[in-house]
Amino acid sequence: MQHDPFLLALHADREIDDGPDIAPPIHMTTTYDQTEQQDLVYARKQHRTRERLEAVLGALDGGRAVAYPSGMAAIAGVLRLLRPDRLTLIGEDLYPGTREFLEAEASAGMWQLGKEGDVVFVETPSNPRCIVTDVEEAAREAHRRGARLVVDSTFATPIALRPLDLGADVVVHSTTKYAAGHSDALGGVAVTADAELAASLRAARTRDGAVPGVLETWLTLRGLRTLPLRVERQSETATIVAAWLTDRPEVIRVWHPSLTEHPGHAIAGRQMRLPGGMLSFEMGSAEAAVETLSRLSVFRRGTSLGAVESLAEHRRRADPRAPAGLIRLSIGLEPPAALIADLEGALTG
Repeated sequence: MQHDPFLLALHADREIDDGPDIAPPIHMTTTYDQTEQQDLVYARKQHRTRERLEAVLGALDGGRAVAYPSGMAAIAGVLRLLRPDRLTLIGEDLYPGTREFLEAEASAGMWQLGKEGDVVFVETPSNPRCIVTDVEEAAREAHRRGARLVVDSTFATPIALRPLDLGADVVVHSTTKYAAGHSDALGGVAVTADAELAASLRAARTRDGAVPGVLETWLTLRGLRTLPLRVERQSETATIVAAWLTDRPEVIRVWHPSLTEHPGHAIAGRQMRLPGGMLSFEMGSAEAAVETLSRLSVFRRGTSLGAVESLAEHRRRADPRAPAGLIRLSIGLEPPAALIADLEGALTG
């Protein structure tokens, strides 16, 4: 099947024998009748709904997918399997849950954190300032030293960025965000083009029992069907909103890869198909940010991202490393004019 995200999102799981239903059935069973010889034994090991989800996720990212019950479970599954002696982080921004996990495991002796590690980990675009890392360059440098590159591409989704095509060894996503897309299903995924590594990840997941629930799996699969459409609209709207914010006197700085003044603009232009639906802007103080947020009515106040509704948050509440006056926006499917009007009213009071 050609690499068209709309075709892949809709049809990449068609080869899985799952009955004649046009809409994917949801299989609630945990075990299977063994009267006839078959590959299905127990749901922790094999499950048709999960296989369909992984077929679509893998096709979109250009590899083999292994689904997990959360994005953090995906990151933990990958890094615990790779077991680096030293783990290198690229960039200043990092999802605080990831940082907490990496530092806790380092304190427990699982690995050291430092330069020139045998596994390199990066978010791109990063959370919350959308910093863009050159994946091809990072992969080349890692491979020169015999290291592997793991990329968290949750902000971009495979619609905007395919890290495996640029040399990354593994890409991870919190499917809770854009993939499921409706703020109703927790999940994660790791995707790799290395068939042996994918098989090892799947075997480790079976041993650990880190499999996603059936309902969450099905909801994520349903959400994926419209992922290309949603990401294109969200990215287009975010670009409009970011440009509008740059002209506001109340705003000190805007972070979105579409802006020429963004430090990652040129790299994003080379490696990303779209600049993405996430953006941040900074105000002069935490107090100004909190007051602005209190006046929003269309944007919902929430700390997640990538869903159909637009969300806004004072990022310092969730991430102590974020700039004090930074507001992070996750752009949904509302009309750009409605979002701009809401922001204008909030900024002017």
